[in-house]
Amino acid sequence: MTSARVRTSVATVLSGAALATSWTWCIGMYAPFVLYGMFGWPGIVAFAIPNILGCALFGFLRSRERSLQEARDHAHAMVLFSAATIAYQLFFAASQMGPFIEEVPREGAGAMRSLAAGGVFAVALALACLPRRVLWLIAGLGFFASLTTFAFLPWGTMNSLHSSGEWTREQLWLVLPTIVFGFMLSPNLDLTFHRGRQDSPNPRFPANFIVFGLGFASMLVLTTSYIASPQGLTIPAVRAHIALQLVLTCALHLSEIRTALVGTSVRVLSGLGAAIIGLVAALLWDSRDTYLAFLGLYGLLFPAYAALALRLGGRPTRASMLVLLVSIGVSSPILWITFIDGPILLAPLAVILPLLAVMLCRPRSAMKLTKQA
Repeated sequence: MTSARVRTSVATVLSGAALATSWTWCIGMYAPFVLYGMFGWPGIVAFAIPNILGCALFGFLRSRERSLQEARDHAHAMVLFSAATIAYQLFFAASQMGPFIEEVPREGAGAMRSLAAGGVFAVALALACLPRRVLWLIAGLGFFASLTTFAFLPWGTMNSLHSSGEWTREQLWLVLPTIVFGFMLSPNLDLTFHRGRQDSPNPRFPANFIVFGLGFASMLVLTTSYIASPQGLTIPAVRAHIALQLVLTCALHLSEIRTALVGTSVRVLSGLGAAIIGLVAALLWDSRDTYLAFLGLYGLLFPAYAALALRLGGRPTRASMLVLLVSIGVSSPILWITFIDGPILLAPLAVILPLLAVMLCRPRSAMKLTKQA
């Protein structure tokens, strides 16, 4: 093997590892906990399969040129996606990492949450100012650092995973469309995914996305492993893994916002707004319901927009956005009831209604032909 091939192979592995870091999030590290409580291990499987497929297939479903075009056409939506993602990580850092600081008086809980979120944001911001190549190298190495968590898990005290949870297997089928809809389409708005595709070491065959899929799958195995432990999130190595991944996820998204094709004011407001929203949400509404509300963005709002973008083949028109927003407004209460109170028979409508709205919108190619006629 020539030195050039070796360099390409190493770059491919590191790029895929960095992408796995960019996508692990507080979703990959905690949503399986929530779904396990709801449905048992089938809930974890239902979460994992579309999630892994969605991230791995992304690179093969678009060329570098198409990715560049999408990043231009939907820059504001992608910046909003990154800002929401940063806010979500900071909310999770404040709500989960803050209480880990032991022997803190009860009246100091708010200060500890602020310290946790502020610390994650400050370190992430510093990393985001590094040259992109350096940051991606750190993120790739961060993935391998997280893999070492396996060595520090208390394997001798692991429990077997249950096949049932709070809700029935039939109710899982009712929410499965939302899970598939969200994790197959939300990646289309992730700026780090587009960066990975655009800078792939082999543009013709983006093998870094194969590494990405395998790497992310290993992160989900890690999450499932500490679900099986009675100590769960309190294992010191797991705490370190969570903190590392939250920092690197925020850093990668801040880095992409910094160079996104939007105005400077939008970049600044997105970063600061994300920090404020994440912290305020943790201080005022620190609950599983808030975690699920954030998660709902990736199960309804973002995949609905991504579906519209695919349908139109370019920037959405005002009319198409209005139709889509109406469908999202109608679907939101259905999704809220489904995940907060329990799945209802109307749950699939939270996917059907946005897709019907998207189908009502005419692709740009059809509009051009109509004008020419």
